[in-house]
Amino acid sequence: MVTAKKKWVPYLFLLPGILLFLAIGVYSVGFSVILSFYNWSGIDFSNARFEGLSNFKDFLLGDSPVVSRNFYYALLHNFELAFFQVIIVIPVALVLAFVLQNTKMAGFYRTLYFLPMIASGIAVFYVWKGLFEPTGVLNSLFATLGLDFLVVPEGMLGSSSTSLIGIIITSIWGGLPGTLLLYYAGLTAVDPTLYEAASVDGASKATMIRKITWPLLKPMTLIAVIQMVNGAFQTFENVFIMTGGGPAGSTEVIGTLVYRTAFIDNDYGLASAIGWTSFLVTGLIAIFSIRGFKADI
Repeated sequence: MVTAKKKWVPYLFLLPGILLFLAIGVYSVGFSVILSFYNWSGIDFSNARFEGLSNFKDFLLGDSPVVSRNFYYALLHNFELAFFQVIIVIPVALVLAFVLQNTKMAGFYRTLYFLPMIASGIAVFYVWKGLFEPTGVLNSLFATLGLDFLVVPEGMLGSSSTSLIGIIITSIWGGLPGTLLLYYAGLTAVDPTLYEAASVDGASKATMIRKITWPLLKPMTLIAVIQMVNGAFQTFENVFIMTGGGPAGSTEVIGTLVYRTAFIDNDYGLASAIGWTSFLVTGLIAIFSIRGFKADI
């Protein structure tokens, strides 16, 4: 028989973690919400000045034209990252999952595809940065193949017309393994008898994919879309390391804009307001995605 005293023992072990979460997690989130309504340059909060919705009006309504322009450009770049990840990663991952399902060395290839997810992000982004340098592998490869029109003298990341493409490539490369494994798990869970029954009825491979496989994979697709959109709006490390938001703001995203606003311009209130607006945008996209997929299922 478990006494009332013993019932509390597990909670005592959990208490340090709960207190740490409340002290760091909940407090930080709550403080950032409050901070978004203040003008504060850091250090002593007694110097903070309540501004109401002024911070939000600065970048949402254009009360501060420069801040507003930087915000909408950064937001557009986040949307572009999300868009290209979704339209490229999903079909490529689905095709690779089909190939992987019919490969004898599936276990080996699953491990191989999974490696980008466990590699150090910072180290990987420095490698990508080296590939895109003016004398990097990419330009050298184009020159060797005689594709001089594709060579960018400043390097892909050094030109404002191609820098975002480099960021998109690294984002797609990073998002592909997780989506691939997600689809592979979904394919292996499909009941083979469904295909057998469809085959008996004379259905072609294409029909079985369209009528059986794809509908059963829609929940996986929903998860993949939400993950990629969420990841796109949390983009920071690759941009910060590879371009710092440049050149000329061509790769600025919400993450780097929040960092620069808070830690370089010392405007923590405005940075919090921008961050929370991005969070709400991401949440709305996730809600519309869920409703759209539910209506289609």
